Amino acid sequence: MGSVIVDMEIRGPSGGVMLRALVDTGLYGDVITVPEKVQGLGIEFRYERARRLPNGSIVKVKYGGGEIRVEDSVTYGDVEVWPDLKLPTNVDALLGVTALEKLGFRVDPKTGRLEKLSYIFCSRLH
Repeated sequence: MGSVIVDMEIRGPSGGVMLRALVDTGLYGDVITVPEKVQGLGIEFRYERARRLPNGSIVKVKYGGGEIRVEDSVTYGDVEVWPDLKLPTNVDALLGVTALEKLGFRVDPKTGRLEKLSYIFCSRLH
């Protein structure tokens, strides 16, 4: 299976922006991008968290909350900004597994595309 790239929108109080996102099922998080891609959206990046990189080093990154839209699904989640983030050509962001779950998607390993999940609600009647 190759890389999965999707179009997504990030919205804040002052507007939105369309981004091309690499789906990263190894990222336990919502969205990571560079600050320039989301400036002017009114998202306040006032929180900070530590992230461990593949080489073992730790970086501190800022994040704030924003609306995340993929296809016809919308959720609210953390938008992290990494000033030194290196992304592949024509990719603006990373879309992580927690956002995928909240949006109701999974990666189909056979097709290498996003697949919409059906939610089944079970309740016990008394």
